[in-house]
Amino acid sequence: MLPRPDNAQPMHNKEAIGRAFGRAADSYDRHAQFQRLVGERLLSLAGPMPVGQVLDLGCGSGHFTERLLAQGHRVLALDLAPPMLTRTRSRCPQALCLQGDADALPLAPGSFDMAFSSMALQWSQDLTAALRQLRACLRPGGRLLLSTLVQGSLTELARAWQQVDHRPRVNPYPSEEVLRIAVAAAGFNPGQLTFETVTLHYDSALAVMRALKGVGATHLHQGEGHRLLDRTTLARLERAYQAQSQPRTPAGLPLSYRVCYGVLTLD
Repeated sequence: MLPRPDNAQPMHNKEAIGRAFGRAADSYDRHAQFQRLVGERLLSLAGPMPVGQVLDLGCGSGHFTERLLAQGHRVLALDLAPPMLTRTRSRCPQALCLQGDADALPLAPGSFDMAFSSMALQWSQDLTAALRQLRACLRPGGRLLLSTLVQGSLTELARAWQQVDHRPRVNPYPSEEVLRIAVAAAGFNPGQLTFETVTLHYDSALAVMRALKGVGATHLHQGEGHRLLDRTTLARLERAYQAQSQPRTPAGLPLSYRVCYGVLTLD
């Protein structure tokens, strides 16, 4: 990924992030293959879970809210983007939906038996503080199921953009060690983290960009989003992406994510 000091604190514009995901509410389910894969993997790592009160933090369009409800849990679905919550309410009328921010959880201490957060905490302003808030909202013996991104994510896209204009077009992600430190500082056991690489394939660089836009992952912490690309810039991006992916496999152009999974239990 694009380098930055590991101790640097990202300055995230939460209103801009919320707008980006809100614009993607109608297209999210069509493009969320990666998000579904990661969330299902997280549930499989957790194994059977006692029925209880569950927080779905960063619920998006409600896919995993629906999955958790089907397991018998009582679910509070929380998201930054109101249009996503509208989708979740329509999909899961039995869930309680609440707009909120992972960095300022509007929740009482000890409210939940489990918190589930898949592919949301990478947008946190302060991961340690967010994890501490999640820990506080859990009951004794509660569990936090999380997935987030670390260094090694979207490297193919970042390298292709570097060939085009040398501008930061992909958000930086923390190292695995930084994740472990944040988890430990929040009072969880970092030994309960695992890391895996997930690679998807696309027909073209344009398909990659459409997939990211389709799930709302377009906000850049450097202050810009993925603006509309003119044909010349898109053609240069396509050539750069194709060139770095040679020899091309039948599956198409790779886009890799380095994913941190945590199944964290309070002592």
